[in-house]
Amino acid sequence: MKKTDRLSKIKRMRTWGNWSMGIGILLMYSGYAFFAGYLDFIPFLGTWLKGSYAFMTLLLIIGFLLTMGSTVLFMISGMVSMSAPQVECPSCKKVTKMLGKEDACMFCGQPLRLEDEQQQQNQT
Repeated sequence: MKKTDRLSKIKRMRTWGNWSMGIGILLMYSGYAFFAGYLDFIPFLGTWLKGSYAFMTLLLIIGFLLTMGSTVLFMISGMVSMSAPQVECPSCKKVTKMLGKEDACMFCGQPLRLEDEQQQQNQT
């Protein structure tokens, strides 16, 4: 398993988007499950939150905001990915995209540095 400090910036943004999407959907489903009584086997919480409109609404709103936030994050990472310069990784020889002057390869995690001459060439 790769270390997370070696992930490329675009990959890290997409990972945050995936996690927030999953957590948002899980929160919305659990809000409805508590309301409908599907989780009443949980001691104290299940019976206490059964039929609670306030708790269900709170979880649905938080889950919806997380889901919409991850959608915006995916849109931003897509727009940034389209304008990012492409560089060939020296270790795996695959073409990867870089954000900023320092980034990591998307495939192998090799730290990469973009020199000023390369940056001007890639922008034209």
